[in-house]
Amino acid sequence: MTTYDYFDYLLVGAGPAAAAAAVAIRSKDMVGRILMLGAETETPYQRPPLSKGLWLGKDKEANLPLMSNADWTALKVDIVLGDPVTNLDPQQRTLSTSAGKTYHYHKSLLAMGGRPRQLTVPVTIQDRVFTLRTLADYRRLRTQAAEGGKVVVIGGGFLGAELAVALSQQQGLDVHYAVSGDGPLAQILPPVLLEKVSARYRAAGVQLETQKTLQEIRAEGGRLVVRFEDGHALNCDWVVYGIGMEPNRALADVADLKMALGGIAVDAQMRSSDPHIWAAGDLATYPDPVWGTPVRLEHWDNAEATGHAAGLAMAGETTSFAHQSLFYSDIYEFGFEAVGICRSSMECRTALSPDGAQAVIYYLQDRRVRGVLLWNVWKKADAARALIAARTEVRQASWKGPLQNW
Repeated sequence: MTTYDYFDYLLVGAGPAAAAAAVAIRSKDMVGRILMLGAETETPYQRPPLSKGLWLGKDKEANLPLMSNADWTALKVDIVLGDPVTNLDPQQRTLSTSAGKTYHYHKSLLAMGGRPRQLTVPVTIQDRVFTLRTLADYRRLRTQAAEGGKVVVIGGGFLGAELAVALSQQQGLDVHYAVSGDGPLAQILPPVLLEKVSARYRAAGVQLETQKTLQEIRAEGGRLVVRFEDGHALNCDWVVYGIGMEPNRALADVADLKMALGGIAVDAQMRSSDPHIWAAGDLATYPDPVWGTPVRLEHWDNAEATGHAAGLAMAGETTSFAHQSLFYSDIYEFGFEAVGICRSSMECRTALSPDGAQAVIYYLQDRRVRGVLLWNVWKKADAARALIAARTEVRQASWKGPLQNW
């Protein structure tokens, strides 16, 4: 690496947001010095396969990197890995790392993502309690899964739901799955789909436990005991959990940046309250492109889109962010894509196909579409975005109704 202590663009984080920002910057500025600083030891890579395709043989570790080292070199992006940034001085425009390095910047992007919300467990059993965020986490978990045994999966969100699917298809594992709600992804799915999903887990041999709020995990007789607030307990060999994410906001707090919804408040160009600092990905709270209200999302598509927008803005582009981000998941043979705000607590209208295999769910506020979930329906995300952008009213949903113009 060519070493400078000053960079025109200093990108903190080496995930999809920082990677997209670097590519966008270079599309507008061919000479500015770019440095990407990553806490992990891997160059930017795809994260979704960690809980999906890698377990099922659909993806390989060798295919995870977003770009090769040679491609990054050709793009003239310097990358320093395994050295987390520990301090940000916005007055001096400097960033310091745990290894004692100090870098000066003209413009900086904060794209450090987040970290798994942690369970509090005794030190003596931490080597048998797992979560998943990084490639290193996946490798550790894969090694444990290969040993077999009884595992308890905890968490009804995307990570818990996908891990329960992946582990249930591995040899030698007895999978018990505990969620605090009515079923997997209950915060998103309407009752008709929640019932289908729950039945599918059970058909795969997963022992699904609903309405279970974790109280403690402890060692007993050489095994682990997972106890819930209702008194129910499960004995197992190891535990894996996904109970949400906490944004890595320490640098933003040090810099006294304006915050909103747990992230860094930015404008439609992803610029923070400091004119020399931008934010993207899980950290950015930006104006919704349709409704103007603050929104912060923790999805892959959002990280790439906001990173791209931030990079263009850092290089002088003034276009406002207009992308409605997509999120998706695969649960056995079921798959869905969704756009906008999709919460089962909202007013929902569900349109089922005649055979019940497909569905479109409209999530409404004041009868206007705020989100659309496409269940086993593909290549319709842009049409869903158009419905939201038009602030479409839906009073009743039928399979031939809103779909006929798609």
